[in-house]
Amino acid sequence: MSPIAVFLEKKCAAPYLAAFLLLILSCSTHEKKHELAVNPSIKKEVQVGRTLAARLAKKYGLIRDIEFTNYINSVGLLLASYSSRQELNFRFGILNTNEVNAFACPGGYILITKGALSRIENEAELAGLLAHELSHVTLKHSGNFEEDKVGFLDVLASIMAPGGDLVSSFTKTAVDGMYLQFFEQGRKKEEEMDSDKAGVIYMVQAGYNPEAAFTYLNKLNNSSESETLLKTHPPVKERILALSNFLKEQKINFVGKINKERYQNEYKAFLSRNP
Repeated sequence: MSPIAVFLEKKCAAPYLAAFLLLILSCSTHEKKHELAVNPSIKKEVQVGRTLAARLAKKYGLIRDIEFTNYINSVGLLLASYSSRQELNFRFGILNTNEVNAFACPGGYILITKGALSRIENEAELAGLLAHELSHVTLKHSGNFEEDKVGFLDVLASIMAPGGDLVSSFTKTAVDGMYLQFFEQGRKKEEEMDSDKAGVIYMVQAGYNPEAAFTYLNKLNNSSESETLLKTHPPVKERILALSNFLKEQKINFVGKINKERYQNEYKAFLSRNP
């Protein structure tokens, strides 16, 4: 794709990126991390993740419900506080689709669909889903973000005024690959299994009952809106068996908070505003 075509694609996505950032930034309580400002690979990771999140927001639409987004962020940021990647500002948003899915974009942008929320019955299940996606970021399943080559757009982006964010050739290539992965290829099987395991560890550290991870997984096979998710993830039975064996090996018990009433009250209010 020519530099001009990439530039035009960026311009077309700009309203979605702006809306996404305004909503998610308003719901994030993390302060900007110093390391983010000085580490080029982290800056590139965040740029790729932000651009990918904007593309997903363009595809589905982003639900601009401050109250419920704040609630999801409160759960997500509690989990993120146990992540080893404290240099990132994790942010969580809601995509306006009945498809059952969730997406982990590099740099800490986590998006969950309205359809996935409809399958969740309590806060522990929400925590399990967010923890799984968060683990993809923590475990760097999207790869490292160090550029080997510097092209015309990269040089141009570096000399533009602040706010003139331009999609470099590196960013576009990375985003295109991850977008295809989300909807067609899926991640490696071992990466999904590792994120299941890391996710329950985050749940336990945050005080949630890890059994909720199993109850949510069991629902996926019974949903007609889970086609894309099931196509891009290992079979649910395999995930449950591997996770069950892991919990036994680590001697992790099914104890912790569920917070069913809290979630259902928050979700009911959310639906009243977003029928």
